[in-house]
Amino acid sequence: MGSTRVDTAALRAAAQRFDTAADLLDAALRAQLSRLRFDGALAGRAHVAGGDAVRAALDRLAAEVAQWSRAAAEVAAALRVAADRYADAELNAAIR
Repeated sequence: MGSTRVDTAALRAAAQRFDTAADLLDAALRAQLSRLRFDGALAGRAHVAGGDAVRAALDRLAAEVAQWSRAAAEVAAALRVAADRYADAELNAAIR
């Protein structure tokens, strides 16, 4: 049976990149998207519906960016778990 080598350092580096992406997305939410204030009242009487539509779109965007951030953090965690499992498997194989 053949053998496969997994580069656990590369998995951990990829996990770090996903963590960085999650951090950047969180920072964008805090610094940019959460500060946007617009709705029907600010749009003026003639544009209430349009202003409310803009507000709804901004709320959806913020929710989707938050979901993207969580997904990136989950991928990072999964990559770290995989790296740990492969490292353990290599250690166990070396002991045998």
